[in-house]
Amino acid sequence: MYKLSRLAGVIGIAAVIAVAGCTGNSGVAPSTSSMQQQRFTPTGPDWIHQDGLIFHRPHYMATRAMAGGIAPGEIQPRGIVPASTPAPGTQFTYGNGPVLTAPKMYIILWGYRKYGDPDKVKRLLKLFSKNLGGSGHNNIYTQYYQTLSSKQTYITNPSNQFGGLWEDHVGIPASPSDAQVAAEALRGVKHFGYDPNGSYVVATATGHSSPGFGVTFCAYHDSELYSGETVSYTNLPYQPDAGAACGANIITPASDQKGVDEGVTIVEGHEYGESITDPIPGAGWYNNQWGEIGDACAWWDIANDPFGTKSYASQPMFSNASDDNQGECVHSYTPSE
Repeated sequence: MYKLSRLAGVIGIAAVIAVAGCTGNSGVAPSTSSMQQQRFTPTGPDWIHQDGLIFHRPHYMATRAMAGGIAPGEIQPRGIVPASTPAPGTQFTYGNGPVLTAPKMYIILWGYRKYGDPDKVKRLLKLFSKNLGGSGHNNIYTQYYQTLSSKQTYITNPSNQFGGLWEDHVGIPASPSDAQVAAEALRGVKHFGYDPNGSYVVATATGHSSPGFGVTFCAYHDSELYSGETVSYTNLPYQPDAGAACGANIITPASDQKGVDEGVTIVEGHEYGESITDPIPGAGWYNNQWGEIGDACAWWDIANDPFGTKSYASQPMFSNASDDNQGECVHSYTPSE
């Protein structure tokens, strides 16, 4: 399903760079610890103007079947690399846009109070976001960087990446559109405050997912404008509703997780990593064949990775620097690799 957004890898970059620029009078300028975006109006086919909002064309995480991985009910054993993963020598390239250099996750629960949380996704999301900082898994992203206004800044892996959790009780549509999810993300920005390094996760209630969830995609991330600044956000449907299509019972669960909700950490981990390295889809780290660094490794070699004192089901992410700089899907990374 990520193939649907490959156009963002070329046109999106051109649109952002053409409008934003990269030098003195650019649309992006560095601050001390993060990359603030100056006001600009994105144009081009990958920027959507709808309902008073400006948001980018979403970048999807495919279901297991649509990704070309294993079929529902089958298990890809840990340590076995399938033939459909990137060949040695594959590299992801930088599109001259921003990344999240000091990432933080803000969770927006939309409709959970009214429609319930039968699989306790709220608790899992909160614990996951509190434990992922400083992990070997999230250290994968520290090899990637941005170069804006001639200043190169590498992504960091802070120990605390939990920005907060908010239950929004405003009514949620039965099947939220992209524009409605984008609007809800902005409600979260107004609640938490704007963080240029923030990944704002719109977690929709059970039975209230965007069209195509569980059939073609499991989640997506995107970028939109807020008072002239770019906001990275994720549409995270209630993963247990999709069952095996989005990771339920994919491997024997760790003691910190139930099989039915393994897709929550696999999918949100995927989207968070891509939001960090490619917040404006196609303008960060991208490969025209594979998409983003999570797409290249989606649904293969799922394992229970350590995150602090906890363990959660996770997919590997693509590392340019691993395997003697030939690139491969890895579950963790250290600079010596």
